[in-house]
Amino acid sequence: MKKDLNAKLSRGALRTLDAFSGAMIDLLRAKPLTSISVNELCERSSYPRATFYNYFDDRDDLLAYCWIALSGKAKVGDLEAVEPRRRVDLALDMMADMLEDNAALLKEVLEHNPIDGPLFASMRAFITERSRDLMRTCVDRDRYSLPVELVADHYADILMLVLDWSYLRGHALTRPELHDYVHVLLEGVEHPRS
Repeated sequence: MKKDLNAKLSRGALRTLDAFSGAMIDLLRAKPLTSISVNELCERSSYPRATFYNYFDDRDDLLAYCWIALSGKAKVGDLEAVEPRRRVDLALDMMADMLEDNAALLKEVLEHNPIDGPLFASMRAFITERSRDLMRTCVDRDRYSLPVELVADHYADILMLVLDWSYLRGHALTRPELHDYVHVLLEGVEHPRS
């Protein structure tokens, strides 16, 4: 993305980002990602192509911003302040909250986009990377003999595996079941051999 989201954005820039992400989400409710063009996004958002390219490299770049915008509603807390054994549960809950808060949208989008297609590959990549970022900042470094980055990546992959299974593949799990599945799959890391 061409705009730095960590910098303070003007109201105009925020309106423009909202217009483009809203246009993308509206179109995804009605058709597959692969049939959405930049021209269509510009027409739907009432902005010219030049403005689109001032903000985004391409349609996929806008899609990545849409994940950021949708996840922004799910508040991500500071995991470092949480007891180490609860951090994975909290990270799982944050990602599950994002999916649950957008359940109606996901259902509509699933009608037009295959679960193994580019739209959901992009969403999985976003959630996995967000989980990795969360876990890298809070892995209890003294607890493992493995490199912290490897442990964080493993945790993030397991979180995405269970979230995908429950929310996208239709195996509805309760929160306690989500937590149980994650901890069973992490057992080898959670209880390392001495």
